[in-house]
Parts: sequence; structure tokens; C-alpha cells
Amino acid sequence: MTADAKTTRATIENYVKAWATGDKKLFLSIFADDAVWEDPVGAPPFKGLKGVEKFWDFSHQGPERELTPAVHEIVTCANQGILRFTMQVRLPKENKGLDLSIIDYFEVNDAGKITVAKAFWDETKVAVPAGMDIFMPNISEAYS
Repeated sequence: MTADAKTTRATIENYVKAWATGDKKLFLSIFADDAVWEDPVGAPPFKGLKGVEKFWDFSHQGPERELTPAVHEIVTCANQGILRFTMQVRLPKENKGLDLSIIDYFEVNDAGKITVAKAFWDETKVAVPAGMDIFMPNISEAYS
């Protein structure tokens, strides 16, 4: 048995909420123990809750980093869903930032937990916020 579209949508909405509020506990609670997350697709996947946690910790380096997801669209069909959003990353003390246009794909199990997450983005999806300098994280640091 797999999740229905309503469960899948609720899981994706919690994914967004966790990013928006910086709630690591909520974030980890929506991933299955054996989840596989590619971010971006083509990069080595983060595997299991330890891998998901590693990516979260990489994304939240330093207390000054602000991450705000601006949702454009959520589409769910049965246990699969798409989230189209812009992740707004800001380092206000350094006047740096980036807006990253992302399409996330998810598969959700019958317990409402993400088993597969794939983030689709590349360098052409990066924009510099007005009046700020570019902030470019080094994704390879997430694997060390």
C-alpha cells in the first residue's frame, strides 16, 4: 500500500514548513529510515536519516544563514509529488544571498514518510537578490 495524494501533499507541506521554520526535528520526522535524497540530481545521493541530517546540517551552517522557501506549486498524484519553489538563502550580516529555483520530486510511503527525494536545479537556476552579493555554497562540503 502506498500513500494517497492527500497524505503526500501533507508530507510535502511539512517539508516546506520545516525549511521555513528551521525545524530540524520536523524535517527528519518526515523522511523514512532508508530514504535516498539526490540534491541536485546527478550528485552522490544522501542515504538514510544520517544522510538527510548531514544535508540539513550543511544547509544550516552558521546562525546567520536564513533559508526561506517561496512555494510556487505543489502537485501530488497518489504517493508521488512535485514541489516547485525558490529557496531564498540570505546571509544578512555579509549582505550576500541567492535565490535558487528548484523542482523537487518525492515518493512517499504508506506511513507518510519520504522514501525518495530528488532536487532538480543547476547553475542556470541561480539568481542574485537585488542589492546583494552572490552567495555560492560549495555542495561538495556536504559530503565531507
